[in-house]
Order: sequence, then structure tokens, then C-alpha cells
Amino acid sequence: MRRNWVVGCKYRSCAFGKRRLAVHLFPSVPTQQASAQTPMDRDRIVDAARAISLLLVVAGHAVMGVVWWQHDSIKLGNLLAAFPWTQLVTWLLQISPLFFFAGGAANAISWDKHVKRNGTYANWMWLRTQRLLRPLWAYLIFAGFLAGFFTSFTDSKVTAPLMSLSTQLIWFLGCYLFVTALAPLFIQATPWRGALMTFGLIAASGLVDGVWLFASWPKAVALLNFVLVWSVPAYLGSLRARGTLARYSRKLLWSVVIMDLIINALLIKFGPWPLSLVGMPGEPISNMAPPTIVLALHSLTLVCLVTLFNVPLTRTLARPKVWRRITGINLVAMTLYLWHLPVLAVLFTASHFLGWERSTKLGNSGYPIPNGWGYLLGSLGFWAAFAFMVWAIVRFLWPLEHGALPWWDSAPQSKPPEKRAANILVGVGSAGAGIAMLILSATGLDGFPAKVAHYAGIPMNSAAAIAFLVGSGALIRWSGAVRSN
Repeated sequence: MRRNWVVGCKYRSCAFGKRRLAVHLFPSVPTQQASAQTPMDRDRIVDAARAISLLLVVAGHAVMGVVWWQHDSIKLGNLLAAFPWTQLVTWLLQISPLFFFAGGAANAISWDKHVKRNGTYANWMWLRTQRLLRPLWAYLIFAGFLAGFFTSFTDSKVTAPLMSLSTQLIWFLGCYLFVTALAPLFIQATPWRGALMTFGLIAASGLVDGVWLFASWPKAVALLNFVLVWSVPAYLGSLRARGTLARYSRKLLWSVVIMDLIINALLIKFGPWPLSLVGMPGEPISNMAPPTIVLALHSLTLVCLVTLFNVPLTRTLARPKVWRRITGINLVAMTLYLWHLPVLAVLFTASHFLGWERSTKLGNSGYPIPNGWGYLLGSLGFWAAFAFMVWAIVRFLWPLEHGALPWWDSAPQSKPPEKRAANILVGVGSAGAGIAMLILSATGLDGFPAKVAHYAGIPMNSAAAIAFLVGSGALIRWSGAVRSN
């Protein structure tokens, strides 16, 4: 539906092969039209979960980011680390699992419709990947060129910490591609089977935590939880799309919420898991990267709460003004997600060289912390500038999510593989693309293209990861795209 809004409005258009790309200088986001034509049976809560979790991610990064400048070098910190008691707030604001919950529901609906049309797995995965990666290609071209320039011509003391942020959020796309590839395995289930599958995924994530935290296995084993943990909300999303979640009693759902909170409290109190549900600088263990059983249980808690408050949420989202805002955010979701951290990095740098940076100092931990109430006063202007800059870049770049790209969106000319081989190759390509994006997230673009970084004892290079991502994307396209003839 959203693609039709972009190419169907009153814009001039030009052809890329068989497709047409709307071109217009700064086209407005067609929020009014899209919201007005929302199907009556659309699950608005799924869209709202995606939009609200995205807004909280963007706002959280703007609020939590703390920088300290000494001459022309920079050190990055986190407001939650400066005031440890604030880490409790992450239990209210960490709703990233709802991204995957919404995605799991959307994937289940899309897959069921595709099967009814006798479509193949390879073609379905290509269509999902095509849409997911389209805005990423433009971002990587820009970021890669900028990183190469900074590596060659600027002082790494300033650029290195900021370029490390440039691809940090791409982990989400990699994990989302993993759970999308697994979506056909999330079949229609009875409440009992749904509960057993959910329990199995959470138990498996706990086992992974156990073998590297307590059995001295290499930390690389923990990387499996990028699939297992994020499969929990994605699977629960498929249960919602097929009506299974609605069949659980309210008493059972409240019991699960209470049980999850108790188990997580015990894990944090007596185990090595940290209190914060977001990564803290300098901490040896994070509940986010790699994700842990604590986050898996938190995902289940969030989904149960959404289900429990289904009626009032549905009533609220039926209001036209509320729904228009949700629709507008979802129309530009990937642009907002990919570009808000670079905007933040630019603002950090510009505020320093203009002499407007907020007052900070190094804390006892060696990371920057606010230096008095002046920091808060300075933050008001900083946040206002950030909001304006994010709005401006989203307003400019949002069509990249929906317009066709040369080559990527054109039909392959080569002969396709046979059905079974295509399905296998698409699976291989999806795994490769997901791994490449996780590597990019871990390395950043500091020292691009030659620098080698290490994560969980594994050497990684961002340029090689980009090349691997392009190759994996090309494999998915060749295996799953429909030929024009």
C-alpha cells in the first residue's frame, strides 16, 4: 500500500527498466491519503507498536548521548551510566522487541497470502528483502564515501568515535532478516503449542547464556542469541496475526507478566546479567548485544501487556488524528531509523566547533557525565536542534524507501535456478546478509576501509562486510526475483 502512495501521487516520473520512480523535489509524505484508506481489518496496534518503539529509540539516543571534548578529541558516554539509578527506566522505555513483534505479525500475514497465491519461498523472501534493504544501499554509499574521506584526510581522534556510530543500528536489519527467513516455520499453532514454542525459544536463549557465562565457552557462542532472542517477539507476532494470542485468558497473561518480572529480578540480583536493558559503556555483559534471556523474557512481558490492553489501544488508534500520526511515522520509518544517529553525530561536532557544546566532565568511571545544571539547560536547545535536523533529513530522503533503485529493483536477465535450489540459495543469501549487517554494526566505519576490529574474539572488517552484504543481496535477488519474460 505504501509504495502505491509514492508512485501514485501527482509527481513526474521516469522509468528504470520496467518500473517507474516518482521524482519530485522534496515530495510531502502522503500521510492524509494513506491513513484515510486504511483497510477496516488492519491491525492498527501492530503499526502503532512499530511507530512508538521507533520514536522511543530516536528520542532515547538523543537524551542518553553524552560527549566530552578535550582539545580536538572526543569521548562518548551514556547518561544512564552517569546516573545508574536511571537504568531502571529502561524497563519502561526499552520496547525495541515491539519492532520484531510488529514484524512477525506482518511477515505472517504476508506469508499466508503468498502461499494462497501459490508463491514460492524464494520469491517471498526476495520481496521482503527488496523492501528492507532498499534505503540501506543509499545510506551505505553515503556513509562509506564519508568514512573513507575522514580516514584519509582528518584527525581520527574526532572522527573515530563518531564513525563507530555510523552503522551501529544496522544490527536491527540483520536480525530482522533472520527472523523473516524463519517466518514460514512459525506456522498456525494452538495456544498450547504456541506456549511451548515460546518457552522453547526462551529456554534456548538461556542455555546459550549459560554455556558462555558459566561453562567457559567462547563468547562467540552468544551470537546465536541474535536469532533466538529476537525470534521470541517475532514468533509472538505471528501468533497475534493468526489469532492465537487472543485465545489466552487475561488471568494467564497477567500471571506470565508477574512471573517474567520475578524471574528477571532474580537473574539480575543473583546472576551476572546487568540491570540496564540497553548497553552501558565499559560493561562486560550487555542485555542487548548479544541479547540475553533477560531481554527474551522482557519481550514476552511486553507482548502480554499489549494483548491485555488490546481494547483501549484499539479504541485510541481508531481516532483519525492519532492514526494519521502513526501512519506518517511508518511511511518514513526506515529513513528515520537509519539517519538519526548520523544527525546526532553531526550535531555533536557542530555544537563543539561553534562553542555551543553542553557542559560535561569525565566521571570516576572514565566516561563523560553532565557537569551541573547547565547541561540540562543546554540540552533543551540541543534537543530542539536535533528534532529539526531529523525532520529535515527525513523530509528530504523518505522517497528512497519507496522509489525503485537501478539494478536492485529491475528484473534479472539471467535464467533463474529451479525452485528447490532457489529456496536454498535464498536461505543462504539471507543468512549471509544478516551476518554481514551484524558485522557492520559491530565494526562501525572507523578506519574504513582497511581497519580490522575484533568482536567476541572474531576479526571483522567493515569493507569486507559491505562486499559480503552486496553479494548476499545479489544472490537473494537472482534466486527470488520474478523475470520480466
